[in-house]
Amino acid sequence: MSDLSQPTKKIKLRTGTSIFPSQIADIEREMNSLRENIPAKFILLVDVSGQVVSVIGDHTGVETTALGSLIAGDLAASQEIARITGEFQDFQLIMREGEKTHIAISEAGSLLTFMVQFSKDVPLGWARRLIQKTARDLGTIMLNPPPDPDAEEPTISGDGLSDLFNNALDEIWKG
Repeated sequence: MSDLSQPTKKIKLRTGTSIFPSQIADIEREMNSLRENIPAKFILLVDVSGQVVSVIGDHTGVETTALGSLIAGDLAASQEIARITGEFQDFQLIMREGEKTHIAISEAGSLLTFMVQFSKDVPLGWARRLIQKTARDLGTIMLNPPPDPDAEEPTISGDGLSDLFNNALDEIWKG
């Protein structure tokens, strides 16, 4: 089950991004396909600020709001490490290997980040390939919003995570 079930109008995220009903349907189709094909225990999709966009699968006992913030922070830190060391590339992927399950955290374009939890019995190469494909597909969905006849502001503002991260750092140092 998803947090985006049956939306009737666009959803505005804290990053200034709007997600329209047709995009939500496409996002959920991609996430459900990934969940079935890996198979994944659950998938959590957040915007780059950590705001929960969608949760699919069994997330019983998981505080998704806190986890969303941690996912966004983890990916932001990993991206900065990659930049500093000269290893940055689009669609960064972080893998955490556990005793029973593995966790993959991936950016999905410049606006979204998602976490996938799956059984340790799933081959990592298989999971990685499907996660990267889904990441690219989710990024494409967000880059192609439908026309919004009553838009007062652009549907996508800023350059995503790097702008948010830099602005947050600027605010810290100004205070």
